[in-house]
Amino acid sequence: MARGANFLRGFLSLGRNLNKVEGEDREEREEGVISAPISELSLDKTDDELIDLKKEWEKRWNDSKVKKGIEARQKENERYWLGDHYASSQKRTNRREAVDNLIFEALETFLPVITRQVAEPLVGSSSEPEAQAFARKVSDRIKDIADVTRLRLKVKKAVRNWAIYFLGVLKFGWSMDKNEIAFEVVRPQRIILDPDAVTDECEYEGEYLGHYRDDSASDLAARFPSKETFIKNEVGKENLGTKIRYIEWWTADYVFWTLKDAVLGKSRNPHWNYDQTNKREIFDEMTGLSQTVEDTVQGSNHFSQRKVPFAFLSVFNLGKGPYDDTNLIEQVLPLQDIVNKRVRQIDKNADNTNGGAVVSGDFFSPEQAREVGEALRKGQTVRVPTGDVNRAYKRDVGPALPQFIYQHLVDSRNEVRGIFGTTGLSPQGIKSEETVRGKIIVRSQDSDRAAIIVDYIEQFYDYVFNWIVQLMMVYYDTPRQVSRLQGVDVISSGDFIWPLVVSVKEGSLIPKDRLTKRNEAVELWSSGAMDPLTLAERLEEPNPQEFVRRLILWKTNPLALIGGQQQAALQPLEAQPEQPSV
Repeated sequence: MARGANFLRGFLSLGRNLNKVEGEDREEREEGVISAPISELSLDKTDDELIDLKKEWEKRWNDSKVKKGIEARQKENERYWLGDHYASSQKRTNRREAVDNLIFEALETFLPVITRQVAEPLVGSSSEPEAQAFARKVSDRIKDIADVTRLRLKVKKAVRNWAIYFLGVLKFGWSMDKNEIAFEVVRPQRIILDPDAVTDECEYEGEYLGHYRDDSASDLAARFPSKETFIKNEVGKENLGTKIRYIEWWTADYVFWTLKDAVLGKSRNPHWNYDQTNKREIFDEMTGLSQTVEDTVQGSNHFSQRKVPFAFLSVFNLGKGPYDDTNLIEQVLPLQDIVNKRVRQIDKNADNTNGGAVVSGDFFSPEQAREVGEALRKGQTVRVPTGDVNRAYKRDVGPALPQFIYQHLVDSRNEVRGIFGTTGLSPQGIKSEETVRGKIIVRSQDSDRAAIIVDYIEQFYDYVFNWIVQLMMVYYDTPRQVSRLQGVDVISSGDFIWPLVVSVKEGSLIPKDRLTKRNEAVELWSSGAMDPLTLAERLEEPNPQEFVRRLILWKTNPLALIGGQQQAALQPLEAQPEQPSV
């Protein structure tokens, strides 16, 4: 079995040359060499050759149009999501104008809906009873791992990164500390990508991938003892607690680690069972001679080929590069600016309606005019000793804004919510609907729109579950409990039965309105197309079995149900000890 000597987290992906190039469509159709010459990585390369390759990869990424174009867009999306809609001058003076952060509201309403459902793994095998029983074990083990590692929250974080940074990244591997499969959400900014790579459909179709990692100098020296002196010289022998940032480089076949111009270590892809060669002696009785024979035992793997240990969530991707070509936040930025502008217009108009005072110089001096304005603002009385009061001063009230200003604000807000599919999830979005049926229809339309993105999240889970099985086959050398709730059943890498197909139940992540589900359950129950236990589960009864028991008792012997309740109510009184008489 291939076992990493250190704490590795990873997620394998394909590294195929797609013959793509950055630029316009005409460049995509050019023939011949389309990238700088890059030598093929092999494990027998020297450290100097690996450093040259590392520099080549870094330069190619840093000089690419992909990196230069995406960084500014990521920062702008993050700034708007945080509500930082202000100019630098406003920040310095701390006089910020009014804003209405619809982007934060829409995204943080949208995220819980599309990630609320729990992905259900489906594991299939042959029709033989033994294979079916093992498939159930694998399914239960996947569920237990997903629960312990809080996989749903990690996927939610990856979806948020996708929504803001145009890409969601999840890394898989093995935790030596926990002796179990591990997951890690990686910020896209900490990834070095092949500019010609594509990340749609979860897999990474590129030649190489780099991951910026941080460790203390002491941990790094323990992981790479041959470089202990080099690491100590970097931080000083007395500063081993200092954090060091280094790069972990992946291809489908190999992984190596670099710190500046030094290679800390290199290894074959640890998440793979490689073929084993066994030697044995054969004795020929006729000749009396012995001969050494080599037998090759093929490694058992879930995947058909090695992959880099990363999963990518990409939705709005045209296949031109590793990042999405656009995303929801970028699409609503102009609408957010309009909302802010309208809010500020209404805010200024509201200030004007507070009114001011126009004072005649024939009646008041400048100092008296200021006193008049202050008195009027406080609602006090202003005395004009002589003359016509109407000629001395008058109140000035700004005109009301036209109605279309407010209506345009409402329309812009609804457009933002419509693009995110959260119109029916906010009170403002459905307050115009007067009937319950109308509100349900609006929510249903939102669910249909969210289903577009949910399809990609389902495939993301699908890829994750398949990776869990691959890591189980590599690292489960000793039997493991299938589930914390089922301590009897165990599973190990040697138990795997083929064929084994791992997927996600289609539609299991599509947002479902609770009221709609309850109404459907009642209709199916009324038509006799649903059993009482499923009805109780759809109605979200806290104890479905007790619900069914009482339903059956009510149907067969209602007096016994009523009598049992009365007896249960009287039981505590009958059980009380008799009080002594005085």
